[in-house]
Amino acid sequence: MTINIAHLFPDELNLYGENGNIKALTYMLKNNQIDYTVTNINMTDEIDFLKYDFVYIGSGRDKYLTKAQTILSKYREDILTYLKKDKIFLITGNALSIFNFLNLYEFELLPNYQVGNITATTSLCNGKIKGFQNTQYLITSTDNLLFNLEQGIGNNKTMLEGYKYHNLYVTSLIGPILALNDNLTKYFIDTLKSNQN
Repeated sequence: MTINIAHLFPDELNLYGENGNIKALTYMLKNNQIDYTVTNINMTDEIDFLKYDFVYIGSGRDKYLTKAQTILSKYREDILTYLKKDKIFLITGNALSIFNFLNLYEFELLPNYQVGNITATTSLCNGKIKGFQNTQYLITSTDNLLFNLEQGIGNNKTMLEGYKYHNLYVTSLIGPILALNDNLTKYFIDTLKSNQN
């Protein structure tokens, strides 16, 4: 079994050290003696989503978010097909603002940045989830939620945050979130293993 990982636009969308999510994921894969490959996909590369089992995109500056949206919007049908095959797509931080072209969830641009530590729980795994918010973009959709917040601001000013559709996971939380939460990283690895069977 080899897990094929794609990291979208790691040079431009790596604000707050979000490449730590890939490092945390591959560290746990290695410790579990699971073979993996990591492909860094640049903004000039063509993307074949179906080659990958796990796709990740993280936070970036607004000019790069706009550029990423222009690039990725042409892959709308490919991304939806990828998700229907229950392959994992993790979107963190302000990268959630890129994917309005999927028409799966809605988000808002806040007048000020939402900044603060986050503590949450989730149905995905046991234990607490730790993270951090530093974003002007928050999801407003209140279905298919990901986290129950104990502190912080969630979707539509609730204490519920994120979005999940098949194995698409979208959250405003950074940290990097996988580096801070072994329990969540283990959930993704268990899901990847299950999808390989």
